[in-house]
Amino acid sequence: MTVDFLLIGAAKSATTSLSNALSQHPDICFSNPKEPEFFCKDNWRNNLETYHSLFKNKSAKLYGEGSTNYSKFPHYNKNIHHDIFDYNPNMKIIYMMRHPLERIVSHYVHSYNRGHESIDDINTALISKSHYTDTALYAMQIEPYINLFGIHNILMLFFEDFISNPQHVIDTTFNFLGVDSITVNKKVLNSNKSFNRSVIHHKYDHPTTVFEKIRKIVFIIKNYFNSDFINRRPNISSETKAYIMNTIKEDIHKIEKLTNRDLSYWFEY
Repeated sequence: MTVDFLLIGAAKSATTSLSNALSQHPDICFSNPKEPEFFCKDNWRNNLETYHSLFKNKSAKLYGEGSTNYSKFPHYNKNIHHDIFDYNPNMKIIYMMRHPLERIVSHYVHSYNRGHESIDDINTALISKSHYTDTALYAMQIEPYINLFGIHNILMLFFEDFISNPQHVIDTTFNFLGVDSITVNKKVLNSNKSFNRSVIHHKYDHPTTVFEKIRKIVFIIKNYFNSDFINRRPNISSETKAYIMNTIKEDIHKIEKLTNRDLSYWFEY
């Protein structure tokens, strides 16, 4: 088998909801877990059998996965675009973009609540750590894929469209993948929200022993009373906003040209 498509991001842009929707299609098999991050690893060529074992339906017409770390260049495998091309030069790439500042704030909140971020001041974190802004440089992330796979194999979507009319975006994606449209159960959408206290520390993700499972249950219960949990949108300073927008403004204009879309509202927050 060969994986046919990747939902590469952007992180915190409803990729989990979209992947849940796509996985409802009888012709599509999505990986379990949704984000195996397989091509982030340097030794991926030696582990193809393990990778393919994540796809349980061996009679599916299409196989896909949704690792958002594939659009966090250069913070993971710096050769990732060429590695994916080596694996499948006909790979289809799906990329969902969100208002950059909204995405960055959500990225920070999720990282903090999951235990990946230790800085408790959002302004300090956003200015001192480039990966938040780099992940919002959408043109920088998608252009290497366009150059390798061709624009016909790239689908660029917008979070705002998905929120306002999810079925239309899902139908567009089905059409891009070459499968018939189906009506998706809306209950699979809007999962994995950053402010949901069921979002827990990453170290409890995959308990294997009974003791570890009990620890996870205890942590989930305690997390509902965790005063350090960010449960509302933090405010970023005008200085931080100016810094971010100055960093990404030219990139936004590139996305406007690539998608033939007016994104002037992205400069408002």
